[in-house]
Amino acid sequence: MIQVILAGGLTGILFGFVLQRGRFCMTSGFRDLFLTRDATLFKAYVLALAVQSTGIFVLQAAGIIRLGADPFQWLAAAVGGLIFGISLILSGGCASGTYYRIGEGMVGSLIAAVFFGIGALASRGSGILAPLAQRIQAHTLTVNGATSLHEALGVSPWVLVAGLWVAAILFLVRARRAPAPAWQPPVDESRSWLWRAVFGRGWSWQVTGLAVGLVAVLAWLTSVSTGRMGGLGITGATAGLLRLVVASGDVSALDWSAFLVLGIPVGSFIAARAAGEFRLRAPGPARLLQHIAGGLGMGFGATLARGCNIGNGLVAVSQFSLNGWTATLFIILGTWLGAYLFLVLPARRAESRQVASPGLAHGD
Repeated sequence: MIQVILAGGLTGILFGFVLQRGRFCMTSGFRDLFLTRDATLFKAYVLALAVQSTGIFVLQAAGIIRLGADPFQWLAAAVGGLIFGISLILSGGCASGTYYRIGEGMVGSLIAAVFFGIGALASRGSGILAPLAQRIQAHTLTVNGATSLHEALGVSPWVLVAGLWVAAILFLVRARRAPAPAWQPPVDESRSWLWRAVFGRGWSWQVTGLAVGLVAVLAWLTSVSTGRMGGLGITGATAGLLRLVVASGDVSALDWSAFLVLGIPVGSFIAARAAGEFRLRAPGPARLLQHIAGGLGMGFGATLARGCNIGNGLVAVSQFSLNGWTATLFIILGTWLGAYLFLVLPARRAESRQVASPGLAHGD
């Protein structure tokens, strides 16, 4: 058990630290593409995919890990991904973003995480939503007899790894040519250069993407060291921890992934505290209801799609799983739809009321 605690917990602490300093939330990365056409965090995501994909296929070639077949439950991936993406906007963060924001003092994120677990737990085993999830997951498909993108195309996975690196390098080249920002937040010059580099400002997307990708590769190694063959994962662990709380004595949930999840807010707290960014913040009643609804939707959607933005969007996409790629595409589309429904439309209605109110005032 000590090895499991150390392997999972320390990986989680490192992951939470990196997420907080890089402000790496895939909700923001996907949402900003739609709302502001800002691809900064999306570039970090692509770089992280390239790094992790390279790492896991090297580890597989070395015989250290085995990448099993991932069934292509196309309908569940699409529906679950869409529900998960819409729910991200309501909850205010993706699965990993929710956990690292707990470490920054966001009470609303803690509530979203609890209801994320409730939604996930209700969708598996003997949960009330499990029969529905299982019926949708029963629809499976293969493409040319395969469930991975490279096998379906009949090419080596290294061809697709190269494609990820081409995209990442293009982003890097364009970033070098871009003008420097006109203003940057001040940095305490009395601190050491190392402190300023780590805590002085939020990390660049290049450093963030590289760091997230390296932690994702490291996660495979620490996970395998405990007998678990897999990478980063949040949904199952969240459901398992909640089950441990409500069904006391069920310690089977305390595996590598459980301690990974518990370590994320710890690492984030360390980073936020050191950078002076920790502050307790509680949501108002309306926002609280959104966190609850978003958390429940995330739990159901992630269970249905067999992965959240980490299990599908970061890990399965890096393995070129058709299920992972489909789910992630629909997570992005769901995020855009949620942004339109819950951010754009309310803003337009508020603007319309502001425009109309002067006319009403003069129409006595």
